[in-house]
Amino acid sequence: MLKKSTVIRDHVSTFSHPIVLKAGDIVSVSHSDIKYPCWVWVINALQINGWVPQQILHFIFPDKAICAEDYTSHELTVSSGECLYLERLLNGWYWAHKKSGETGWIPKENVIF
Repeated sequence: MLKKSTVIRDHVSTFSHPIVLKAGDIVSVSHSDIKYPCWVWVINALQINGWVPQQILHFIFPDKAICAEDYTSHELTVSSGECLYLERLLNGWYWAHKKSGETGWIPKENVIF
């Protein structure tokens, strides 16, 4: 069930080319994020990199993992006062839906119910 929320702080997407993974993709894992623990930096077979929640990875080696579900690191660019519908919270980020139909990640601290 989606929760209606309001953006309280602007957010601008930091990556113009988000990583897109399919369930079963094998990725190389580099390091964890300091500000948002459990997000890991990965590189896919096309040499595209991005942040991925550790929970959706099954490690097969210390630096290799298999993605367990379809995923994109697409972040939403939003303005204060905008309405969002929140679906999933992982490691301090919500998977959110804009009224326009666009979906993506937004930091938890940028929205309020």
